[in-house]
Amino acid sequence: MAPFCYLNGDIIPVGEAKVGVYDIGLLRGFGIYEALRTFDRKPFMLADHLARMRASASAMKLNVPVSDEKIASVLDELIARNVREGKEALARFILTGGEAIGGIEYGEQPTFYILVEELELPPKSVYARGCSLVVHEHERPFSESKTTNYIQAVLLQGERKKAGALEILYTWQGRVLECATSNFFIVKGGVIATAKDGILGGITRKLVIDIVRKESPLEERDVSVEEMYSADEAFLTSSFKDIVPVVEVGGKKIGTGAPGPVTKRVMELFRSLAHTAS
Repeated sequence: MAPFCYLNGDIIPVGEAKVGVYDIGLLRGFGIYEALRTFDRKPFMLADHLARMRASASAMKLNVPVSDEKIASVLDELIARNVREGKEALARFILTGGEAIGGIEYGEQPTFYILVEELELPPKSVYARGCSLVVHEHERPFSESKTTNYIQAVLLQGERKKAGALEILYTWQGRVLECATSNFFIVKGGVIATAKDGILGGITRKLVIDIVRKESPLEERDVSVEEMYSADEAFLTSSFKDIVPVVEVGGKKIGTGAPGPVTKRVMELFRSLAHTAS
């Protein structure tokens, strides 16, 4: 199946899609990124993702050149064209300022494209037995916006793979922040906690907070590295991973070293709501 994409108003084969060498997204790395998955082949929490994309665009002083309705229509067509029946999709949105002016400015014609492909979740064993994380001292610039700057994450992929880890956990000045492409939670004494500042507000994170608060105490606050290592449980949330138990961080066991009851309950609540919402 030859994949198609959306680029600046047209749906075209991916092989024919071209972005100019003077595009400021390439020349200066100036752009925003958004991504989502489907459940039952329907974009999950689309309105929330598009609202975050527009908030990131506003923070970067960029204009999203199409309506939410148009984006939803394009997604439906790309999912039908690119993703086999019975399979789920992931979609990525890229927005840049368009062609650079003087090498450092941009005009009023942005570059906007959408990529859709089949979703590949982590192995089932990860959800059953939990995953490990490597740790790196880093705080993302413009952390509350989802930009195209994944330089640190890209550089650390070799280290992550060598350690057999699923993700990279960023810490900064004694605080636990977020993973390279996920949000991070701990559980201590039945209370769930997650960082509030210096992170991207994940859409799956937002949903988990909403559903968990109905039956468990949850705190958005600073989480110290020491507190994280003494936690009973930990888990991460991500649009492309859903909810994954974390049983080891930086070579140190978290809790019993196995997925705990609170994490399992969060996973159950998420699965139930995700398929109901789709």
